[in-house]
Amino acid sequence: MKQPSYILVVNGTKVQRPVFVLGAPHSGVARISRALSRVPGFHIGSGSSGVLNAVYAVARRPSLALEKAAGTASLLREAYAEAWQLTPLTCPRCPGPRARVPANVSAEPCEHSADVHRYGDASPDLLFSATALHAAFPDALFVQVIRDGRDVIADMMEDEHSLGWLKPSFMKLDHEFPNHFFGLEEESDLTAFTEGSTAAKCAMRWRGAVRMSALLRNSIGAGQLLTLRYEDVHGGEVDTAERLREFTGARVSASELLTEESWGVGSWRERLSREQYGDVHEVAGVELSRLGYR
Repeated sequence: MKQPSYILVVNGTKVQRPVFVLGAPHSGVARISRALSRVPGFHIGSGSSGVLNAVYAVARRPSLALEKAAGTASLLREAYAEAWQLTPLTCPRCPGPRARVPANVSAEPCEHSADVHRYGDASPDLLFSATALHAAFPDALFVQVIRDGRDVIADMMEDEHSLGWLKPSFMKLDHEFPNHFFGLEEESDLTAFTEGSTAAKCAMRWRGAVRMSALLRNSIGAGQLLTLRYEDVHGGEVDTAERLREFTGARVSASELLTEESWGVGSWRERLSREQYGDVHEVAGVELSRLGYR
């Protein structure tokens, strides 16, 4: 494993082997990150504004990770240096931002910060800046979750946040292709994206995530990348916990993967119309077949 050429200290602890959980929208990232976050001494962030700003900047303009690699890596490290700070207002074990905390201690490390010795993140759409994250944290570990695209797309179509990215106002790509965040390989795909149905657009985004995952597998060694299949986690909590323990070194409990919430495996059969399924199959049929979703 390549040793990092930087030193990042957060809450008095040197950050080593941070864990990033990746996947397409609605692929089950939250289920895995929740289990990791329950491990004593492990802090998994998600959705910090500073991190999201950096992530979306790279996701929507992939050239930043190549043309300005050093600057992008520094930007990501600075974002996480702030996001991982545990204060009385940011620590999940403290009362939180609505608590009455004296101003002179609100920005200081909280009483729980000394217990944390491993860090990670599972912010939305983190997958699309994974190569930049690898450059920023060369010793990082990546856990990526793969899920049946048809179930993913059914969830995306009911999620206002996911649908928000389909608005024309967000399609300022500066002719950067491929752009996996939107599922565009070349400029001609832009017409299909703007004129396609909602199901087709969501399918293009899922297809882009799958292709991004393939690139990640080719650029990051097996020792730093673990791939989990969403459908195998459900019913295979013990095996999944063991794989996570071996990969991350964290004592993940299988019980933390159990949930009373529906896993929605195969729910696309009741949620996608025949026409929507046809659009999804036309756009992402090849990727579905390659992943074994027939």
